[in-house]
Amino acid sequence: MEEQSIKFLEKLLKNWSNVEVRTVPKVMYQVLCGKNDTDTGENSEYRFHWFMDCSETYIHNHQFSFQTYCLDGEYEEKVWELKDDHNGGSTYKFPRISGNKFGQPVRIPGVLSCVKTNHHFSGNTLHVDRTQYHSISPKPQTNTEALTFVARRRCSTAKEMGYVLNSSDIIEAPTEEIRVATFEERLEGVG
Repeated sequence: MEEQSIKFLEKLLKNWSNVEVRTVPKVMYQVLCGKNDTDTGENSEYRFHWFMDCSETYIHNHQFSFQTYCLDGEYEEKVWELKDDHNGGSTYKFPRISGNKFGQPVRIPGVLSCVKTNHHFSGNTLHVDRTQYHSISPKPQTNTEALTFVARRRCSTAKEMGYVLNSSDIIEAPTEEIRVATFEERLEGVG
């Protein structure tokens, strides 16, 4: 993936003024690289994610599985599952709506349990399955920035609804809406 990411980066920098850049302010930038369509109706989508702040994210899944290649920085990924605590414990499941917004939570049985931790670092490739709930956080005593290259295959038969899981019915993590980056933010992102 390293070679592929470098080719996309070269292409983007040659045409930077026309590249689609989105941001969750003070959290991350997404730089969209484009898609490759196939005869089967599937397409692969490529993008760079620059995390300005890898602070602990909410526990979530994604609509499509993807591979992420870390170009710079590092963070920890925690993989979560719901476990029966035999005491009637429950968790709240929030539907993810486009733009980093959330629908009304539904209470579901089970408590959140971290079952695995992965270290994502420069030169490492990590697979994130659409059915997997995860969160990311900075490694202790490290910079909170990270740059990753993401490749995901968008297939209508392999699409999962996106959700956030939380132990309470209120999400306290930053929930600022993802939006197109302003001209000034685009300059900041490459400066």
